[in-house]
Amino acid sequence: MELLQIKDLEIEFKGKSLLHLPALSLAKGEVKGIIGESGSGKSLTLLAIMGLLPKGLLCRGNIDFNHQGDVIHLQGQTAQQMQHIRGKEIGMVFQEPMSSLNPRMRCGDQLLESLMVHQSGSGENARKTCEEALLSVGLTDVQRIYDSYPHQISGGQRQRVMIAMATINKPVLVLADEPTTALDPETGILVLEILVQRCRELGSALMLVSHDLEMVAKYADSIMVMRSGKVVTAGSATDVLSNNQVPYVKELLDAQHFKKPVPADQEVVLNIQDLSKTFFAASGNRKLFDGFNLSLRKGETIAVVGKSGSGKSTIAKILTRLEDADAGTAMVRGKDVLKEKNSGIQMVFQDPYSSLNNEIGVQETVAEVLRLKGKTRKDADEMAIAYLSNVGLGADFLQKYPHQLSGGQRQRLCIARALASEPDILILDESVAALDPLVKKQVLELLVEIQKEKRISYLFITHDMQVAAQFAHKSIGL
Repeated sequence: MELLQIKDLEIEFKGKSLLHLPALSLAKGEVKGIIGESGSGKSLTLLAIMGLLPKGLLCRGNIDFNHQGDVIHLQGQTAQQMQHIRGKEIGMVFQEPMSSLNPRMRCGDQLLESLMVHQSGSGENARKTCEEALLSVGLTDVQRIYDSYPHQISGGQRQRVMIAMATINKPVLVLADEPTTALDPETGILVLEILVQRCRELGSALMLVSHDLEMVAKYADSIMVMRSGKVVTAGSATDVLSNNQVPYVKELLDAQHFKKPVPADQEVVLNIQDLSKTFFAASGNRKLFDGFNLSLRKGETIAVVGKSGSGKSTIAKILTRLEDADAGTAMVRGKDVLKEKNSGIQMVFQDPYSSLNNEIGVQETVAEVLRLKGKTRKDADEMAIAYLSNVGLGADFLQKYPHQLSGGQRQRLCIARALASEPDILILDESVAALDPLVKKQVLELLVEIQKEKRISYLFITHDMQVAAQFAHKSIGL
């Protein structure tokens, strides 16, 4: 008996098909990879299994889960019944940890809550279990992470907290939606190896949704490729990725290479000198960086690379005046922007969902920026359509809201919104990490074209050394 069996799963919204999955099966201990472009239905498949589909979606078909020898029809379960299954029998690592974690609870308390809902035990033993779960995903600064709120730790650290929560109750099935997107390559490999190893030790199955083709090929026993809500091909990792029998798969593999940036000008638009930042906490002070220097020229892209938690995003927040530096200067055309309330530097944030207003539609999100720049409502609406089209969001998306978009589509919306302000300097904080290879190539080449035309300068924060080597003029490490 398979651990999970899906037959004729169909998901629709107002008569439009979003997903059609004829069959999917998963055995105990199996690692199944699901790859495909943004909006292909990967995350919808996981949400359907968890019973977390958004309201308004029509779902038909069978999702059968083998629970201790009994077959449970997941779609027929009540909300209360699903609460006993989620977290204990089926764990899930969500794509966007900032919006999935409770901002008002410390990370340790959230782990503890997940544990105590399904298990009994003393508070001391439960805390020890939570600390061991944090250690198991590569978080060595356990006490600080345990006592921190989600906004006080880096994106990669938040993702690892999510992985610890998903596996703390040793579920028989783990659903992982882009679990390593926010991690540097070294940490991503470590975390995924731990996740795969733990699942195999427990005899648990792992369903891994990812844009990282090499990582999926390395760990998955079988792979399913999706596009526009349908299955393009499925089979062993070797058959699907190595033989290149399907044109779409070949496109995904070829998308690892893209255009180089054009040479930069000599004019310096940003000069950072001796920047330092220390976080003070009861558990001890933590110096992120000291004496950080950087000189960015007009039309230049500098990649800021480093491990998760090294301070990359903090530098971005300092430059956009969301954080204060302890010392140092950041000169933009002779003015120290660290002394200004608004530096004028725009930023595409790492977590798109938490940086968007869920009450504003896609077109209005971009048009609002243009109106603030003095455009009429009519001109702003028309220009917003052009900006959205440039990042691959066509007419079908204009009236949608952020919660109706996939993770990759939300990231493209954030990029369009940032470009609409026509900044001289744009910070891209892991801005393509959540995108599938084809859209990543499209967006990066679009950014190159915009840079060529407008001579905009980019600070490109990334974990991906391959992308940094191709997209940036040079890299600086933290």
